[in-house]
Amino acid sequence: MARCLLSGLRVLAVTALLADPGVAQQLLFDSDSRTRGLSFGWGHSWSAGVPGYGKTQSDIQSVAFHPQMGWFVTSRLELYGEGTLLVHIQPAAISGGLAGVAGRYHFRNDRHWTPYLSAGAGLLWTSLEVKEIDRVFNFQLLLGIGVRVFPKKRGASWIFEFRNFHISNAGTAGENLGVNSATILAGVAWILR
Repeated sequence: MARCLLSGLRVLAVTALLADPGVAQQLLFDSDSRTRGLSFGWGHSWSAGVPGYGKTQSDIQSVAFHPQMGWFVTSRLELYGEGTLLVHIQPAAISGGLAGVAGRYHFRNDRHWTPYLSAGAGLLWTSLEVKEIDRVFNFQLLLGIGVRVFPKKRGASWIFEFRNFHISNAGTAGENLGVNSATILAGVAWILR
């Protein structure tokens, strides 16, 4: 019972903090804002990812590096391009490419932290030799949820994101099982004017 009460108090405290107009600041992003970012992360294959739920069976671990460049098209929607470099530790391989079309929808624009959803797609070359990948040139899809911490109208902020990273050939060759990786990213993003 005490645990339930404590959980309820936490929910109320967070709700009050989000709803309190005294906490709100001026808008931090607008359509004139440009962004640059660098993210690093670690990923491990999992069968729960979408698309291809349940098809990833290989044990794959990767270190990720993602430079980003983008702009806000509205006060909450950021479009960006993202480079991808994956160094696969198990099995040893390398993947590289470009998520040429990606976006983040920020749920808040006036707090010291703003949660967001992200999605993107692009091309990827890989030297992975696993049963789920049928060719060297593939496509990548990313779906994530994250938070931008301490954003400023101009300057650096931290980004933390959980992402499903999907690699497949989109049905253009072989069985096309594809690989899904649960990936944790952390990085820095700059807002420019």
